[in-house]
Amino acid sequence: MKKILGVLLVVLVALSSWELPLWLAPTATPTSTSEVTLPGRFVAAGASAPVAESTPGRSIQAPRAGRVWEVYFTVGQRVRKGQVLVKLAHSLQTVEQQHLQAQIKQQQALCLQLEAAASADLAAARTMLQDLQQKLANTSPALAFDYVTAPEDGVVTTRSVIPGDYLSTAQTVASFVAGMPADTTLLLSSVE
Repeated sequence: MKKILGVLLVVLVALSSWELPLWLAPTATPTSTSEVTLPGRFVAAGASAPVAESTPGRSIQAPRAGRVWEVYFTVGQRVRKGQVLVKLAHSLQTVEQQHLQAQIKQQQALCLQLEAAASADLAAARTMLQDLQQKLANTSPALAFDYVTAPEDGVVTTRSVIPGDYLSTAQTVASFVAGMPADTTLLLSSVE
């Protein structure tokens, strides 16, 4: 009997220590009676998530255009200054692509000269230009990565990207509130 009570007590302590941070966190006020939101993390079964009326805090923006490769944060997460939040992929021209573009410019200039002179070599020059453009279209660009980082310590309040999204320069990635709230995590020093 003592063993069963001891196990039940351990289970009760474990469940209460998991729930306590949820009880201590500020609760969001539901916008209608059908929406029940538990603090910061969950939406009750059958309820829809409330729509954000405004974006609280500062916005974090992408430094350049690119595709979101990975997202390293969640809403409500504490972030430190310089912490990587999003990995952006963008293309770079390879040496081969740069060389082909230079050849295309030269060939276009040659085509213009031949058109002005009404030369018979114009058809061959245009064919060569089309071949160069086709080669350029078939080459793959190099892939490079840029990282969006937290500008200062704070808590992320909204997330507006998912992996696969294409971002333009200065597009908002997330919003956050500066400053770190007090840590309410309970630590168990000993278990008897």
